[in-house]
Amino acid sequence: MVVTATFMAAPPAIAQPQESLTDQLKARFSKTGVFFRADAPRSLRNPGDVYLPIFVEIINGVEQEAHTTGSGVSNYVSRNPLKFQGVNVFIKPSGVRHQFAKEPLLLGDSKDFSFDPRVGGQPLAIPDRFKKTLEVRRDAIQSYLAGHFLGGEFSSVDIWISIRVADWPDQDFYLRVKLNALPVPQIPNWYRGDVHYHSGYTDNPAERGYPLDVTKQAAIQAGLDWLLLTDHSTDLSADRYKAELEDVKKFRDGRLMLIRGEEVTVASGKDSYLTTAHMVVAPSPDDPDKGFPDPKNAGDTVIMTGDGSISYAAMPLKDALARIAAAGGFAYAAHPFDPISPVMRGGKWDIDADFLAPGGKQLQAGLVGLEPWNRATMVTADDMRDPFCIRQHDDASACFQHDPSLDQYTRLEQGIKEGWQPLLQRGLAPRSDGTNAPLFKPFLAAGSDAHGDLNFEASMDVTDFLGKLSRGINGYAEDNAMGRISTVVYSPAGIGPRGENVLRALREGRTVGSNGPILIAGFDRNSNGSLDDPEDVGIGQEISCPLKSLPALQLRWASSEEFGPVQSIKLIVGTSTGELAPVEVPVASAKSLASDGLVPFDLHPILKEGSQDWKYIRLVASTRNATNNEFRCYTNPIWIRATGE
Repeated sequence: MVVTATFMAAPPAIAQPQESLTDQLKARFSKTGVFFRADAPRSLRNPGDVYLPIFVEIINGVEQEAHTTGSGVSNYVSRNPLKFQGVNVFIKPSGVRHQFAKEPLLLGDSKDFSFDPRVGGQPLAIPDRFKKTLEVRRDAIQSYLAGHFLGGEFSSVDIWISIRVADWPDQDFYLRVKLNALPVPQIPNWYRGDVHYHSGYTDNPAERGYPLDVTKQAAIQAGLDWLLLTDHSTDLSADRYKAELEDVKKFRDGRLMLIRGEEVTVASGKDSYLTTAHMVVAPSPDDPDKGFPDPKNAGDTVIMTGDGSISYAAMPLKDALARIAAAGGFAYAAHPFDPISPVMRGGKWDIDADFLAPGGKQLQAGLVGLEPWNRATMVTADDMRDPFCIRQHDDASACFQHDPSLDQYTRLEQGIKEGWQPLLQRGLAPRSDGTNAPLFKPFLAAGSDAHGDLNFEASMDVTDFLGKLSRGINGYAEDNAMGRISTVVYSPAGIGPRGENVLRALREGRTVGSNGPILIAGFDRNSNGSLDDPEDVGIGQEISCPLKSLPALQLRWASSEEFGPVQSIKLIVGTSTGELAPVEVPVASAKSLASDGLVPFDLHPILKEGSQDWKYIRLVASTRNATNNEFRCYTNPIWIRATGE
């Protein structure tokens, strides 16, 4: 998502002798709430799609119906219609050796603009919103490049999108797109998706997503099979939630499965007044379209909440979970240890007060896990309109640079240590009823938390003032985008006509989290070379048998040149007292890019030591590509009780 507020983009005020400071401030304030956006998929992975979609949006006034503080303020701001003249698109091969040509790519009959909205030569008046997806043929891109640049067929291009509005400076955006990217790594019966994505039904002064048509196009190009729509409970109403479902149904054509969920804002059980948290909520696998009916009004299927600010209180966590569980749905704690804005009194999830039911013997009903792998950030840039430094003469130091404070692996490992490990340990505590099973199983999920954000993510938040003043004023960009983090689900029966099987896999933890490679594991109990039989035991499941009867653990992995060969697979054993030191699983050099089937690993030397209590194993695979970028896959656990010798 590329967003720029008017206090950045407005033309500088030219002070006249008779003009007072008050007049200047009034003129600048009159432009508050005007935003411009331009975006396109970061990679084109689907050769069957002949178009590159470029999404353009002009927002003249923010949404006023959301249950947020900013929406209340926006009611007091009035604006005149904007005079939209057109959009020009320029394309060049990626890299500093090439500069943009003077002539834009022409998409129609107009000789002035790539896209010309004018009527009778007059600008188009925009009283509130304008949205347009420019369908740019890929062969037209290659023809344009061939006419302006020497060389063969180019695989990566830089795109300059210039939005022209009367009485405004040109609104320029710079994107980088891989035109013929490789397919994402795949393993049969495993389906890649994004468990945390915001569409255009998230719409408030701080955050807003994109329409479902361009969302679907971009998700397919990102290599996704399904997408859980987690629009904010603070932005939804009964009518908007029904409209979203009808929108979702229109796009069920077998190419991408859209599933309507929510991101619900709640008040923590530890401190309901001072701590606000979020959770990603999925509907019942038995009826994905049902939503979350209010027990007092079955026709009301959406959970609506305030944003947690003083003016708009959030729903208590226990009440939201009770409603979700009653509807057959389930939830993951969203970014549980990365607090949201202090304006909304954001806090962290508490293990005892939020995750666990009273007594600490179970997860709260309706809660199945947590999503600490949230946003794919590794590097950031100060320019939220040109993070790749595509503009000529830009200082290369302003481009994407590694940001240790936002590094996704640092944040993920901290979240695992702070939340997932303690929950896994408590789930292994002995049962008082003698039942031969773990107390409970908390699962890990991964999602981009993108709001549109097809190419990179543009960010701005009150907390940015605390770190770097320029970012607090102007915002910044992250390399996060839709699909850059995925949850990959195991579903041997396919996705299902409404995403039912995806939801079951998410609820049962039959998933791995990945930003590229895939690693799976399990026990082939009938020794037929497959992990897809009913008697086999895989990720998210449990096995109890004598140690001598425990079969070898079977591993399978897949990567690609984009993500690089597997350099490390670590197996981690967890007990009720903590996790043991990771064990390195050997990876033959000939199989470093793909295992080409199952690879056995003997667990007996690891499990023979210690008690016969329940344990779990989980795995982490790491790859590294030619440009030295690291990618990972984290599996959910398999629970094991190996009895006797």
